Amino acid sequence: MKNKNYKYNPETLDYEEVKLSVWDKLKKLSYYLIASIVFSFLILSIAFYNIRSYIQEEAAKENQSLRQEITSFNKDLNLILEVLGDIQLRDDNIYRAIFETDPYPDHKRQLGTGGNSMKYKKYENMEYGDLVIEISKKIELIEKKLASQSKSFDQVFDLTKEKQKMIKSIPSIQPVSNRDLTRIASGFGLRMHPIYKILKMHKGMDFTAPIGTEIYATGDGIVEKVGWVGGYGKTIMINHGFGYKTRYAHCSKYKCRKGQKVKRGDLIGFVGNTGQSTGPHLHYEVFKNKKQINPVNFFFNDLSPEEYDKVIEISSRPTQSL
Repeated sequence: MKNKNYKYNPETLDYEEVKLSVWDKLKKLSYYLIASIVFSFLILSIAFYNIRSYIQEEAAKENQSLRQEITSFNKDLNLILEVLGDIQLRDDNIYRAIFETDPYPDHKRQLGTGGNSMKYKKYENMEYGDLVIEISKKIELIEKKLASQSKSFDQVFDLTKEKQKMIKSIPSIQPVSNRDLTRIASGFGLRMHPIYKILKMHKGMDFTAPIGTEIYATGDGIVEKVGWVGGYGKTIMINHGFGYKTRYAHCSKYKCRKGQKVKRGDLIGFVGNTGQSTGPHLHYEVFKNKKQINPVNFFFNDLSPEEYDKVIEISSRPTQSL
């Protein structure tokens, strides 16, 4: 049933139906529309305010979390720099000290540090720009430190290979089989000359052994001489590099040739009685930078501490050289 509006007429004392004109209907409709718009605006305003507050609150939380993450990352970079500093310290004072070489030059470690400050200007107006600039500088510093440390370790690696070569080259065993140590006849120092019967500096060690006893290279090297050398008789000279040479005198036969590469323990000749010798033996000398030094200091590779002490005792006895 259609809704009808009535109005009381005092003249007729009766209710009469009110008929609205088109204009009245439009006015009434406009009131509803205006009320709806106002109500909708109020609803939207409240909703927008709540949404905006929520977004701002979430953004603040996210920004705080982001700052915490950046700060944590910055602390991690500090730890990395500390580790790099410790590696540098070990490199200069331990690794290089082992190989008796100078620390990696400081000017090479500092090469390229500092950089262009203008490249960080783009971060100045960013949120947390100060942290971003600090982190960028640390990352650049770490990259440069890693590059210089890598070059330093390349040098240490080369030193390692050279040290291994040197360790293999240093004379460090007895030149004849001598586990019972009974073959040491005369040591380094003033000894009675077997022919001239006067005290004379004996610049090597004599090992008694039957003719034909095997003689071994005491370190890696290159055979420098094979032949007769005056009173030494048949002689072998090995150049071990690093300033070291060894001489094996009074041999009976050779088992090597000049220019041959030999390794520690290789058979190079046989004991004899050639040259100024009063009996079969091997006269053995060690040179360091062209100067003869006591060979007894170089038997550490095949003797126990007790055996080495015994060698020292035997070689120091005031005997006659052979």
